[in-house]
Amino acid sequence: MTSPSPPNASATAAGSPATPDSIGVDAIEGEKPWYASGYRWRGPPAAEIDSQGLKRDTAYFLGFQVVIVGALYLMPESSTNWDKGDLQNGELLDQWWDNVTNPQWDSDSLMLNYVAHPYWGATYYVRGRERGLGRDQAFLYSALLSALYEYTLEAFAEPVSIQDLIFTPVLGSLVGQYWFEPVRERIRAKPGVLSRSDKTVLFLTDPLGVLGSWADRKLGVTSRISVQPIGPASACRGYPGWDCRPSPGDTVAARTLGPWGIHVELAW
Repeated sequence: MTSPSPPNASATAAGSPATPDSIGVDAIEGEKPWYASGYRWRGPPAAEIDSQGLKRDTAYFLGFQVVIVGALYLMPESSTNWDKGDLQNGELLDQWWDNVTNPQWDSDSLMLNYVAHPYWGATYYVRGRERGLGRDQAFLYSALLSALYEYTLEAFAEPVSIQDLIFTPVLGSLVGQYWFEPVRERIRAKPGVLSRSDKTVLFLTDPLGVLGSWADRKLGVTSRISVQPIGPASACRGYPGWDCRPSPGDTVAARTLGPWGIHVELAW
């Protein structure tokens, strides 16, 4: 039995240039992406944990936060509640150590503590899910990135915030699971070419993913191609005993059970 190939397989094989929408209708219709990052706008999250991708995401996060903290430093102290005195006097390490060893219940605004921080926690959660983490694992990943932010560069300017360590991953994971993920699934399930507003929503719900993909392209991260037999995502998930990832030792007969097709994943 010959398995059907995805619509873009022939174009890719024929040497057509890859685009960020190589998987999905966007590539077929030749749309120019608004943000040429290499981000996978179409398709479900990874079927298994992408450890190397998670490591890169974490490294990019640490790099991006240097820019974010730099921008916050330029803001008035009344907006951030940062004490810049020791920063300006060069007493960085002493202040950092004092701040990480004395966590406090901060006095930031409700908007910052219970809107801005949970938003970022939700994006961390989505990034973990996009890399194949389960819900519990994505929550822990959100907590990890939240702690990294609190205990690294931000701690040079203010004490570690107890609220942020708690509410960023807790509220953020709830927002990510019950709001961001359903919205992303609905957008990705749309027929035809995704609109600019659709891609903007995907960007806002996973900025680290889009920016990380852009960094991958700029740094020349090696391409990866994965081919595996599966069926339509919804049918595959609902077929008892079929996990969409056949083992190397499966017989030909075993591989034909369940929905049938070929999934081609391009990451560059």
